[in-house]
Amino acid sequence: MKFGILQFFGWLDRSIPLETIYSRALDRIEIMEQTGYDAVWLAEHHFSSYSVCPSVHVMAMNIAARTERLRIGTAVTLAPFYHPLRIAEEIALLDILSGGRINWGAGRGFDRVEFEMFDVPVDESTERFREAVEIVLASWQNERLTYKGKYHKYTDVEVLPKPSQRPYPPTWVAASSQGAVEWAAKRGLAMLMDPHSTTEVLAQKQRRYEQLSTMEAPLDRPIARLIAVAETDQQAKT
Repeated sequence: MKFGILQFFGWLDRSIPLETIYSRALDRIEIMEQTGYDAVWLAEHHFSSYSVCPSVHVMAMNIAARTERLRIGTAVTLAPFYHPLRIAEEIALLDILSGGRINWGAGRGFDRVEFEMFDVPVDESTERFREAVEIVLASWQNERLTYKGKYHKYTDVEVLPKPSQRPYPPTWVAASSQGAVEWAAKRGLAMLMDPHSTTEVLAQKQRRYEQLSTMEAPLDRPIARLIAVAETDQQAKT
């Protein structure tokens, strides 16, 4: 079993400077590096104090400069809000500069405010997300990219740099809905399990994924769980 932390940058108490929120989190990540944790996964959110981390790519680069061993994951890059070639370039650059320590996690997103502010129709989000993932992976595996999709079309474009890890960094997709689980399995992609489902629901998703999976060499399946740590059980509950 491997252990990591899904890192949020919550700013619920505005009396605390945001710089302090970041510095505390980064100090904690350095301790993770020193004490044997396997990975940190960075949560991207926008227009909310739920987690003030609008760029997991920028944050990942800061963490890469502070650590040497810890793997750094995006959980997730909100793919519908980006140009897919930009994702491919930035994750590849991160992978090179981190010494091949990037785990790429991609997701569709769920917050309607984010979709509205980025002018992305919610009913297009699934198709845009899946197309972006296909483009990013194709750009990493091919010297030059030719692609014709519903939202993006490219002819003979050289996408540089290529990532350090070949053929590409370990890749996961967020799979909360049944449709997402089935698509990930049929596409041969590993899935990130959400922190909100019950263990019974997670087990159902795992079984469905295994029924349909085409992966020849399965990756780990990160499962995020919300844990409260305190001196007593009662303090943890409150």
